[in-house]
Amino acid sequence: MTKTPPAVPAAEPARTATAHRAAPEPVTERGRRTRTALVEAARTVFAERGYIDATIGDITAEADVAHGTFYTYFESKHDLFQQVVLALVADFQAAAHSLPRTGDDPYSRVARANRGYLRAYSRNARLMGVLEQVAMVDPELRDIRLGVRTFWVERAEQRIIRWQQEGLARPGVDAHYAANALGAMVDRCAFLWFVMGEPYEEDRAVASLTDLYAHALGLPLPDDRDTTPGFSDDLPGEPGTPPGDKTGCPDNSTACDGASAASV
Repeated sequence: MTKTPPAVPAAEPARTATAHRAAPEPVTERGRRTRTALVEAARTVFAERGYIDATIGDITAEADVAHGTFYTYFESKHDLFQQVVLALVADFQAAAHSLPRTGDDPYSRVARANRGYLRAYSRNARLMGVLEQVAMVDPELRDIRLGVRTFWVERAEQRIIRWQQEGLARPGVDAHYAANALGAMVDRCAFLWFVMGEPYEEDRAVASLTDLYAHALGLPLPDDRDTTPGFSDDLPGEPGTPPGDKTGCPDNSTACDGASAASV
């Protein structure tokens, strides 16, 4: 006699979109504070428990709000996670504007972007690990993950094309695939170092990634560049703009720096 395996209980009760409609962006200061508190609480809970095991009850308890308050601002845990990802992207972007620029030559810009990306990834390593996990099993969250990456790949591609037009990068390089490959290099290394726990030294990592990036594109190397690991003493910055922001890319914007711009 064949036994029927027991049903696996769902982590969260199913809720239809019609049952709980998320409100638009709050118009009151109190509402904005509550919504922000829920997003920040979700970041903490998702990082600690993962997406699958985290519950709405966990999140509202962390935010110190009533359970029903959640549905004033979000339709579901899935909806909230999307907002957490956007906040995560904003954190990466903020790093680009919080640290000084040490040079406008391509090599310096790549080094600065790489260092900033690695530092931002390190600060958000647990949440980045969760994002990678859920992107493999949830089609909608995978689309969000790929959408973020696609935006930055396009920015990196634009920067490489500009460098080619200026005679700074090898003309035979396929800008699109170079942006994909070099961004993936930085992104994957960050995952291995900060999520998987491989040994990591910041200066050596930045020097090595930047050398590989520059040599792949044929970028000019600074005359005073130290050839040993750990040459860079500048502070980081990080490219990136949240998906959907298709505004221009001014020359002095680190969002166009093009090193790890295909990452996150």
